[in-house]
Amino acid sequence: MTKERLKAMKGRIHIKAWQKQADGSEILIKDTTFDNLIVNVGKDSILRTLGDLASGGKAGAIGIGDSTQAAALTDTDMIAASNKYWKSIAVADKTYVRPTLFLTTDFGFSQANFTWNEIGLCDDQAANPAAGALLWARQIDGTPLVKDVSKRAIIEWQLTL
Repeated sequence: MTKERLKAMKGRIHIKAWQKQADGSEILIKDTTFDNLIVNVGKDSILRTLGDLASGGKAGAIGIGDSTQAAALTDTDMIAASNKYWKSIAVADKTYVRPTLFLTTDFGFSQANFTWNEIGLCDDQAANPAAGALLWARQIDGTPLVKDVSKRAIIEWQLTL
């Protein structure tokens, strides 16, 4: 694979969040899409997986955390010390429409209730990078969602080659 093609690998994150109203309905409070940084280990793992080579899993989980530290190519996990949460991506929530892979997770009202500054994507070799999964991508959200029990959110990760 040429360096130009490897540089063309990119990701986008789409976050939609709703707030529950007193009458039980929900209103959309966030609908944001932005580019993300696919880290070095993530590029290696993705390409190894595409090539059916060892040492790389399939897309496994999307995580969020409260750190505001900028994303770097050398990141191996989310930076948040305590407020971070990884959620597995169900097989039914993985869709490929050439040339983009869509990976989606739904964070319910009771999940990850803190300020979402960072978003991460890891493979399925473990539940999260701290347990042995490989971090594929990490990014900071410039307009973070302050998630609480009145809100649910869906993150859709888009990977394009």
